[in-house]
This record gives sequence, C-alpha cells and structure tokens, in this order.
Amino acid sequence: MRPSLWLKLIAMIALLASASVVSPAGGPGPADNKPDDNAKQAKTLVSASGMTAPDYAACLSELTSQRVVFEQLPIAKEQGCELSGAIKLASLSTPFGDVSLSSKPIMLCSFGRQFSGWVRDVAAPLTFGYTGQRLAQVETGSAFACRSRYDKPGLAPSEHAKGDAIDIGSFVLADGRRIPVKQQNSDIRLSTDLVHALRMTACGYFTTVLGPGTDMAHEEHLHFDSGMHGATPNYRICE
Repeated sequence: MRPSLWLKLIAMIALLASASVVSPAGGPGPADNKPDDNAKQAKTLVSASGMTAPDYAACLSELTSQRVVFEQLPIAKEQGCELSGAIKLASLSTPFGDVSLSSKPIMLCSFGRQFSGWVRDVAAPLTFGYTGQRLAQVETGSAFACRSRYDKPGLAPSEHAKGDAIDIGSFVLADGRRIPVKQQNSDIRLSTDLVHALRMTACGYFTTVLGPGTDMAHEEHLHFDSGMHGATPNYRICE
C-alpha cells in the first residue's frame, strides 16, 4: 500500500477514536457520571488533631494557675474535623486587668496557652503603653473551623481545622473605644503604631502572622497560627 494511503487510513482511525469519546450535547462525559458526588467529595474535609492525655492535663493546670478562664472540651467536633484536648477560651488575667475574648474561641489547649501568653505578656502592656488605657477585650473571629486553606475545596486542611489558629478583628480599650486591625481614621493616638507593634511582636510567638497587605483574605483581620510550615518550628511566615 502506498504511504499516502497509510497516512489517510491512520487519520481516519484517529478521527473515529476521538469521536467515540465525545459526549452528545447535554449528556455527561466519561468523567462526569456523577457530578454531584464528585463535588461532594471535593468539599469533604477530614482532620484530626490533639494532645496526649498527660500533656492536656498539664496544659489545663498551667492555664488555671495563670488565672485563665476557659471551658474544658476534651473532644471538639465540627463536620469532618475533630480536636482532642481542646478548650473554649473566655478571658485571662494580666497585670493591667482582665481581658475577655469576644467569641470565646475553641482551640487546642496548647494553642490557648500560647495565645493567652501573647495577650498577657505583649498585647496588654503594649496597649496600655501606647494608649494609656488598659486592653479590655480582643474581638476574635474564627479559631477552630473545619475548612481547607483559603476555603478552597481539595486543598489541605487549614490550621483553623487543626485548632491552632485564630483571627483577630479589633482590640477594645477599657473606655469602650475600638482599635480595628484595618486602620481607618481613628481618634485614638498612635493606634496605627500599636497595631503594627502587636503584629510584629506576634512573630515571636506564632509561626504565621498575616494581616492587611498580605492578601485580600486577610485585609481586615490578623491571622495567627502555629503550623509547621518549614523544616523546623523556627521557620516563620510574617507578612
């Protein structure tokens, strides 16, 4: 058979093969047999994080000795995510007075110990030093939340899903005035400098610190987490 006929024959076979997998108009293709099931699987998130019983007991004892007010939650569940060794953090004592957390966030006890230490040792004294007013409340957003990174189905669980992350929207002074993370026109002297200082000092306590200027998702709040993002816990993401 002449080469030209061979080429025509191969082309015809290829055309027939490709036509056999093309879906008819309005019908599902081979990979789309159950689009609803596929979408559901893409959104399913499973995460389990926790502390050993001895570590959890030691953590609870330490928080109690530091006059941290919390609710003990041995098991916390949300959708497909579970924490063992969690707490619901309500307030904590500082040398400048008690500081409450608006949403009473749920988190691993270990992260609660870390976060309350930052509020007590850094946020409270800095707020008083910059404003002359004591810090009365931290307006908290999400802490434990069963979601993937950037809320995109199919990605790895976020640190929120592991109970070692928290979002902060504002800091409230004893006189009732609010200092939002996203700074606008404020009558509070040095409020912009205070938020910047709080953000920078957090890098010494948490492995990730994000906020306005990082991306649109963090334009109005600070995000702290203690996830392992590098080869060692010393690796930091501070943006």
